[in-house]
Amino acid sequence: MKTYLPLVLPTTVGAVLIILTTIVQGFLTDRWWSSESEQMKAFADALQRVPIRIGDWEVQQITDMDPREREAAGAVGDLSRTYRNPHTQEVVSVYLICGPSRSVAVHTPEACYVSSGFRIEDKIQPYDIPFANTKGEFRTATFLKEDPTGSQLLRVFWAWNATGQWEAPEWPRMKYGGRTPLNKVYFIARSAPGEPVAESPALAFAKEFLPVVTALLFPEQAASLNSPKTPAQASSATGSEK
Repeated sequence: MKTYLPLVLPTTVGAVLIILTTIVQGFLTDRWWSSESEQMKAFADALQRVPIRIGDWEVQQITDMDPREREAAGAVGDLSRTYRNPHTQEVVSVYLICGPSRSVAVHTPEACYVSSGFRIEDKIQPYDIPFANTKGEFRTATFLKEDPTGSQLLRVFWAWNATGQWEAPEWPRMKYGGRTPLNKVYFIARSAPGEPVAESPALAFAKEFLPVVTALLFPEQAASLNSPKTPAQASSATGSEK
């Protein structure tokens, strides 16, 4: 009896390799994740609709993200603006991107700012930011950069949002996995040495900005975010260090 094993074996191996290559390519190109890709596109479109005036804050500068930075950050959509309050003269920068969590979850201020010449000036701490009828769970720290021209001290708040709740888990990559459509926001403002967290202009701006951008990213929450607070909600929604 003739045996065809020498022919069957390479044919089988070739077929398996083709299937595996197709699966890998599908994952890399999001072919198997059409709903997630649609969600990320919806997030990116929402960022284009963020208004240039929010409460008393007006856009002072809009920055286009460098294509290389966009690629490194894994951003599908992005928003980078500086807002100014003409009444208080305070200035706050907001940086918000959306993309797959495998990229968005791994870049954090303690890595980005330190690589840019800053050092962490105080301990990173969790901090709740109340807005509308809810609150966001953020992390915050100050970052200091010194050079011959002077020093720059910045207060930064940051968090992620996949489902409508702003959160700041200690290990975001573990929480969100590798392909979850994810948003990340930074609020950044100059800080005076020893300035309490509660007095940061970035915090004041965040309370105005968060209800607006959250309603755009998650339209199903718009009604609840815009509804009046009950007395119980008003008393419980207070920012505090954990």
